[in-house]
Amino acid sequence: MNRHSLARNLALVTLPLVCACTADPELAKKVDRSFPTEPAAPPAPILCPITGEEVTVESPQAWFNVYPVYCLTEADRKQFATLKPKARARAASEQVLPQKRITNATCPMSGETLDAAAVPILFEGEIYGFASLADANDFRALTAKPEKQRKVIEQWKASGGG
Repeated sequence: MNRHSLARNLALVTLPLVCACTADPELAKKVDRSFPTEPAAPPAPILCPITGEEVTVESPQAWFNVYPVYCLTEADRKQFATLKPKARARAASEQVLPQKRITNATCPMSGETLDAAAVPILFEGEIYGFASLADANDFRALTAKPEKQRKVIEQWKASGGG
């Protein structure tokens, strides 16, 4: 498949969805917009994931998936890049979670502390982070009964989550 036919096929698939969502306000509410096209700005102050010292957006940057992670020095950037995936996710969480617009610290489904690999889900106008794709999918599976989703969030908030 060449790039022109790929673009045409993509347009044929997405155009009806866009038209349907703009024509039917109820359908537009159901479209998952939990992944904004532009990431939010990193938190202020930005702290290096290796040294904990304050850095700027002009500092050397590493990456966690598609999100920039700012480091104090080039050596810190290289050290961050060599961390094992789980350690890198924990180290990057203070910079990456705000870029994903996730404000909660624990998962509503499992209660686990969130790291940079958290999965954002839009629910009733607020983005919640889930510790794993499995937790996010379990929550999404409740979409046929939004009251069950509300109950999960309410129980989680009542137990000190958030």
